[in-house]
Amino acid sequence: MIGGAIGVAVGVLWGWVFTRALRSEGVTVFRLPAVQVVLFLVGSMLVGVVAAVLPAWRASRLDVMEAIATE
Repeated sequence: MIGGAIGVAVGVLWGWVFTRALRSEGVTVFRLPAVQVVLFLVGSMLVGVVAAVLPAWRASRLDVMEAIATE
């Protein structure tokens, strides 16, 4: 979730900066698609949870003493 929030913040900042920088070229409108931003944040949250399920499941099945003994 943190990565998605940082990505959205950086993307919005860059979009605004480029809109300001390209004003002389005719790019004058900066729009923030709220629905797409929310969908991106929800999607990044779901991908993060899915990516964490297998390692968490494997870690929960490990015997702690056996794992320490092999290191």
